[in-house]
Amino acid sequence: MPATDLLHQPYGSTMGPMIIVTAAAFIVMILEFLLRKGDRRWLSGLSLAGIAAALVAALWNFHHEPAIALNTVVVDAFGSVFSVLILISALLVLLFTLDYTGRTKVASEHTYLILFAVVGALAMATAVDLVTLYVGLELLSVASYVLVALRRHSARSVEAGAKYLLMGAVGSAVVLYGMSFVYGISGTTNLIELGSNGFAMYNNYPAITVLAFLLMLAGMGFKLSLVPFHMWTPDAYDGAPAPISAFLATLSKTAAFGMLLRMLLFAFNAAATQLFWWAGVLAAVTMVVGNLIALPQRNMKRLLAFSSVAQAGYVLVPFALIQTNHFNDWPGLFDSISFYLYAYTFMTIGAFAVVYVVSRARNTIDSDALIGLYQRSPWLAAALTVFVLGLAGMPLTAGFIGKFYIFTDTVHLHQAWLGVLLFLTSVASFYYYLGWVRKIFQREPVGDIEPIRASGTMNVLVGLCVLGTIALGVVPAVLLHPLLNSGWLY
Repeated sequence: MPATDLLHQPYGSTMGPMIIVTAAAFIVMILEFLLRKGDRRWLSGLSLAGIAAALVAALWNFHHEPAIALNTVVVDAFGSVFSVLILISALLVLLFTLDYTGRTKVASEHTYLILFAVVGALAMATAVDLVTLYVGLELLSVASYVLVALRRHSARSVEAGAKYLLMGAVGSAVVLYGMSFVYGISGTTNLIELGSNGFAMYNNYPAITVLAFLLMLAGMGFKLSLVPFHMWTPDAYDGAPAPISAFLATLSKTAAFGMLLRMLLFAFNAAATQLFWWAGVLAAVTMVVGNLIALPQRNMKRLLAFSSVAQAGYVLVPFALIQTNHFNDWPGLFDSISFYLYAYTFMTIGAFAVVYVVSRARNTIDSDALIGLYQRSPWLAAALTVFVLGLAGMPLTAGFIGKFYIFTDTVHLHQAWLGVLLFLTSVASFYYYLGWVRKIFQREPVGDIEPIRASGTMNVLVGLCVLGTIALGVVPAVLLHPLLNSGWLY
């Protein structure tokens, strides 16, 4: 739909999810100050209700024609798909925090900080103006910095927060620097106008356009943990509270990928063939390095951190396949990206949840804590096996379907070398994933084996993640059909 038609569309519900979450965040923040400490537990329930209401509004947007509000925020299939995933991730993370905060001394501000981070993430998924995108990025980032350092009495948590703040600030500055070049050569920050004038921008200022592209790609690389901008990731994930590690690995990355895709497709669509191969190089290096560094890891959170680095490389592969002369293939690539992000979210949050329960029960984060897990808790053992096999790409899991679609895209668009590399690095990842499976089903020496019991909340969370991982692996059409029939960009 042309931008001129968009401006005349009704947009009463365009910003609905963002408005709902913003209102919930302010209400929870105010009540946080007014209520006594013992009365604050129900605020998590209020936060869950706000996210659920926003999720309903985001799902409702699938039934609307593309619309724009304030010439800045749009509702289209692109934004709706990412908004739904962001809100699903937020629901799962908030469920995670219900158990964590009940057992751990952690600052109570986490609830409204997560909500404000979700507002920033929604802005990153739906905005079509560089300024609004950057404001959303900073809102998400600032809240994340505080969330990582939330355990004020833990030196590791504070150190992780400081490292994340320093590296995140560099990444934000680099992104903003690239945006300034785009504005300088185009005279606008609106992505709709940039999409219309992209050819003139590249033809008149090719060198500056390339520089702006590389700066924005590198800056987002910090946010996405792409190699070589990834070294903050294991420290941040290891030092942060377990629910926040899951938050960084899923919700934060989903928003960053949505923002990156929106920026690149609009601002640099005219030069996709000349520029997007850089994304392929970054994806290749990230897949290889992420998996290689994960091989010797014994700390379970650090292994999941490097695994998330490798997974980001897989998601970046379709970005390298976007070419101007294959415009009709863009919706298919978008479907591959979004499907893999949905699958990755369920698998990763589920894995972090089981690791948290096991490490708390065994009082160690070393992977040896998994030894005999099947004897201690068959349910958690089976669930973690599903998650790690899904991350590895085992058939009948969502991870396999996601990697299969990306692999077929590389063959179809004549970039099979990326598909081969994806396959080889996935095979390499089986070494450390199956190492966990071996320990899970390894029998402990004869003696008293203390069972591991998860709370009801954690069992619900793990069950939802198992359901998502298996359902998207066995019947992927449940998600793919709505994506393929919802249009795409306006």
